[in-house]
Amino acid sequence: MKVLFVCTGNTCRSLMAERLLLKMAADRKLAGWDARSAGVAAERYFAVPDGVKKALADRGTSTEGHVPQLTGRELLAWADLVVAMTSGHREALLDQYPEFTSKTKLFSELAGRGEADVADPIGQPDAVYRRCRDEIETGLDAFLRKHASQARP
Repeated sequence: MKVLFVCTGNTCRSLMAERLLLKMAADRKLAGWDARSAGVAAERYFAVPDGVKKALADRGTSTEGHVPQLTGRELLAWADLVVAMTSGHREALLDQYPEFTSKTKLFSELAGRGEADVADPIGQPDAVYRRCRDEIETGLDAFLRKHASQARP
């Protein structure tokens, strides 16, 4: 399954979700999973916060090679599933690309938590980045348990 995670600047939430999903799928030896990330207002020059780097390093993964990218039609078409971190991100995507409505979901829906937003940790202390990572990790665990059999080679 190809999953595209979307947040604002593609330096925190969507990036953490991308890297964590790839790591978790590999650790569980789940074939057929791929993930990318993008932002609705991303710029290539945006820096990844140290809090994100530390939070991912704690889980044995990194932000190495990441360059923030803007969400676009090509990325959306690539994905089997588009995952927005907030209802605002989902609305922005669907306003511009309504043809992807059926495959665009909120992260909280995947995690079985209804329609709750994943709060942006940008500019906060490292502990807030770790809490955000933990929230994403918990949601991805639930998602992988439910959908592991749907991945394609």
